[in-house]
Amino acid sequence: MLTATNVVKAKLINLWVVFDTIRMNSGISRSGIADQTGLSKQASSDLVDELIALQFVQETKVAKRRVGKPPTPLGINPNGAYSLGFHVDVGQMSAIAVNLAGEVLYREDRPLDDLEPQHAVIELERAAKTLLAATEIPQDRFLGIGLATPGPFAVKGLSPPRLPGWDGLALRGLLHYATGLPVSLANDGQCAIVAEWRFGEAARRLTNFVYVYFGIGVGSGVMIHSAAFGGAAGNAGEIGHITVVPNGHDCICGKRGCLETYVSVDSALRHLAAKGVEIETMAEFAARLGPNDPLIEDWIRAGIEPLRNGLNAIENMLDPQSIMIGGNAPDWLIDTFMARVEPLLPSVGRVERTLPRIMKSGLGADAVARGAAVLPLLATLNPLYRELNPYV
Repeated sequence: MLTATNVVKAKLINLWVVFDTIRMNSGISRSGIADQTGLSKQASSDLVDELIALQFVQETKVAKRRVGKPPTPLGINPNGAYSLGFHVDVGQMSAIAVNLAGEVLYREDRPLDDLEPQHAVIELERAAKTLLAATEIPQDRFLGIGLATPGPFAVKGLSPPRLPGWDGLALRGLLHYATGLPVSLANDGQCAIVAEWRFGEAARRLTNFVYVYFGIGVGSGVMIHSAAFGGAAGNAGEIGHITVVPNGHDCICGKRGCLETYVSVDSALRHLAAKGVEIETMAEFAARLGPNDPLIEDWIRAGIEPLRNGLNAIENMLDPQSIMIGGNAPDWLIDTFMARVEPLLPSVGRVERTLPRIMKSGLGADAVARGAAVLPLLATLNPLYRELNPYV
């Protein structure tokens, strides 16, 4: 059912559009914003004034002297707001404090041996206090915490690999209760795509693309018209549960032949365990194995065609400008899959194109924490994000 847009909501959308136009075009003038957005000069100027009053935007110095009064350039005010970003996964946690420009002011990376929410929240609360103390973030400029965890969320009987019965929603609730701070939650793929869109060189001007996240499991983030799409319950992008091999490997979701059972690090560890090689952590996996290791070669070979099928399903369903490949899996694994999955299967993707059908993440494993730190800003300033994502 279509819903009407009232004047207040339209203004909030326009405020976000102006803010993001300034972010993408540092030094732009008020008249330049009007030209780019289609807003009237008066409307764009009024919205700029409001963003300046909020301290999200600032006027900057004119670079060169010229005849007449030059237009005043505008830019994001780095000190206008701050947030924390947490990336929680099997065995590890990354926590960062960032300013409004996305600059990392302080970070902590530590093992997370016990991911049970009631135990993990103790470590997260401790890290939050450390980051806030180290950066001395003003309370009135702090937007909140962004939390990235494996999905899916609130799906009975279905958990992330190696986390039976676990749900990121429980950790979000406990973290909010422990800190008294607003906490926005999204899965790792959605956070990674937000970070690449805002900070990555390759994706910052893309409007419709998909990020495929390789980690212990396999997921993705979906960007539609410059908005990260969470779906009805925050579970959009769970491509690890696309069936790519009919009657294939058993999956924790109850189906057979899911993509995650062929190309995730969890599937690699299961493959190695069947050979008598026990590896428990991602760090150990990255250190002990490489692309030419005979222990892993047959697993990689078996995963290529399922991965082709999964990428083909994404292209045919979403017609993205490109598919970005990344995650916290070892670089050698991502590079090997990207090289050997070519040639891709025919799809609805354009034959004549300026972008490759697949491209590697520019931010690497750091993308998830940085994207998580953006979530409080989106929850504060972008009404479309609040509509499309339930856990803000």
